[in-house]
Amino acid sequence: MLTKILFTLAVILVVALVFRVKNTPAKPAAAAKTAPNKGGVSAAMVAYTLLALVIAISALAFVLHWQDQHRVIDIQVSNSQGQVLKYQAYKKTIEGRRFTTIDGVSVDLGDSDRIEILETPD
Repeated sequence: MLTKILFTLAVILVVALVFRVKNTPAKPAAAAKTAPNKGGVSAAMVAYTLLALVIAISALAFVLHWQDQHRVIDIQVSNSQGQVLKYQAYKKTIEGRRFTTIDGVSVDLGDSDRIEILETPD
């Protein structure tokens, strides 16, 4: 969500800078030749830097989210008779009392089944 807001702000800033640069009145050529270079940062440089920053932050957020969703989670299920079954699933496949194991087996748990999600610290 934060990346969407940052991306939107960056696009608005880039558009504002582009229109500001386009709408500046043209200076006479003679005055431009005699004026010394002030060494300031151009608007295009600021826009490209902000765009690169937003893209880098978005890529980082995507990679971190992808890594988190593809972690292997150990799941321990105890039924009403006391039998314990152990499964492993990716975090993204766990949806309440339903999940899909790494092997592709879809598991739906009943109300009487007890589920323990064991996350091991990395």
